[in-house]
Amino acid sequence: MDIKRTVGVNCMPNIFSKIKHFLTKDVKNESESKDLAVLLRLLCIVTSLYILFNSIYFAINASYFFAILSIPIICLYVGVFIETYENKTKFALHLFNYTTIVTSIVFTLFTGWDKNYQWLLCIVCMLIFFSVDADSKFKINNMEIILITLVAISILSHLIGVHKTGSQGSNIYFSIITAAYYGSAISLISFNFSKKFNASELKLRSYNQKLQEMASLDALTLLPNRRSMNEYLSQLVFEKEKKGDIFCIAIADLDFFKKVNDQYGHEAGDFILKETAKILQMNMEGRGKVSRWGGEEFLFCFDNLNMEQSFKILDEIRSIIESRKFIYKGNEIKITITIGLEEYYHISGIEGTISNADKKLYKGKSSGRNRVVT
Repeated sequence: MDIKRTVGVNCMPNIFSKIKHFLTKDVKNESESKDLAVLLRLLCIVTSLYILFNSIYFAINASYFFAILSIPIICLYVGVFIETYENKTKFALHLFNYTTIVTSIVFTLFTGWDKNYQWLLCIVCMLIFFSVDADSKFKINNMEIILITLVAISILSHLIGVHKTGSQGSNIYFSIITAAYYGSAISLISFNFSKKFNASELKLRSYNQKLQEMASLDALTLLPNRRSMNEYLSQLVFEKEKKGDIFCIAIADLDFFKKVNDQYGHEAGDFILKETAKILQMNMEGRGKVSRWGGEEFLFCFDNLNMEQSFKILDEIRSIIESRKFIYKGNEIKITITIGLEEYYHISGIEGTISNADKKLYKGKSSGRNRVVT
């Protein structure tokens, strides 16, 4: 007995998995939308169940004509369901909409406004408006037609004066079925298209973020570019001057870089710049920010570090570059770097600080290179 019960419990997830796989089966035609096909399948199921349970209501209240009329309507929704597997999603959408419109009109006119069949037109309206294939003019025209139809059947249903009421129990049953259907249908449509629009929004945001990142990075070295660093420094100055905190700026230049280009070619020079940028980025992580300032020049910014602390890091970087053997197409290329370091002062401003660091850089160049000048 326990074994049978265990097998039954284990089979349930498998059954649900198969049902899910069946309902979410992709369409083969690339021009067809899988999301729309799945939505139509689910709408066909809930709408068919809605019509079926309503036919039970009519049968209970001796309205056998409407109970029988429900059969061909359900068959049409079954046809829509099948068409979604035949790579005819667009046709299935039109068939669903026309079937729903006819059902709404006929049942509203002959069962009364209080049975709420007229609101099936809202389901059609949502499908039309959320469709990505239709243009705005088409959507507006169809919206006008649906609104006119809704007003017309409202007037006609009240002129005909149909008031078919059943027992209190059957009316409660009908109200529950109606509420469950409209809640489910609207939720399915809203979820489907909100998921699609959210995905598009996230994709657009991601694309915009990539564009911003590309605009702020140097294309060759992938370090922040000059514009990005200037923005960072402006913000840093604004924050630091409020608190009175310190920071240092350094400017560096690769020694005899022109000789590398002349001897090995510009591709070798690009290789050296990219490899140097990797070293700088790795050694500046958590310590400050480094950018490509232009050509073979790099600008460093040390937040909350004084001259002594910044010098220690820069000299470490200088030593790493000096000892590195850059291998390009079998050629061993040695390179060194000269750096000028300056602490930011309010009086000098950011441009003055960079200018002072640049002067120290050239002082280092004229006094032998491969050094950090403070």
